[in-house]
Amino acid sequence: MVKLGKKEESLLENSFKNIYERDEKGRTVLHYAVDAKTVRLLVEKGANVNAADVEGHTALHLAITEKRLEIVRELIKSGANVNAEEYENKCTPLHLACMVGKVEIVEELVKAGAEIEQADKFGMTAMDYAKNSKEVTEVLKKETDRIEKLFKKQRQQRGKPSIRG
Repeated sequence: MVKLGKKEESLLENSFKNIYERDEKGRTVLHYAVDAKTVRLLVEKGANVNAADVEGHTALHLAITEKRLEIVRELIKSGANVNAEEYENKCTPLHLACMVGKVEIVEELVKAGAEIEQADKFGMTAMDYAKNSKEVTEVLKKETDRIEKLFKKQRQQRGKPSIRG
């Protein structure tokens, strides 16, 4: 159980009456979490880690745009959907991470199962958004190569006769 600090108590007492309440943007208190400890506390209290605001942004989307690695890690650990699409452009957390060029966040999302080939409304994939960052492109390429090797191995194994004949 996470102990409440003054900052967390203030957030819960003054900003929102309860963790399910939404503001005019449709955001919950989790969308405004300022650190991993607060995220952990809110999730323990029952906050919906995948709650989306009126534009479809989850707390994960917002943490990525703010380049908050520790919050991203805590949200993923708490079950955040790494493939959640915002409503208008169908942008995923991985698309955003590639746009902001934060390689550590891209690595966390890929490790958590983010779909590299998932396209947004414009047909753009994470690789398209990663073009401005060599490091991010390398992370995506390495994961794509790893997946292709797995598929190749599966295809080869299907073609082999079984031991029993």
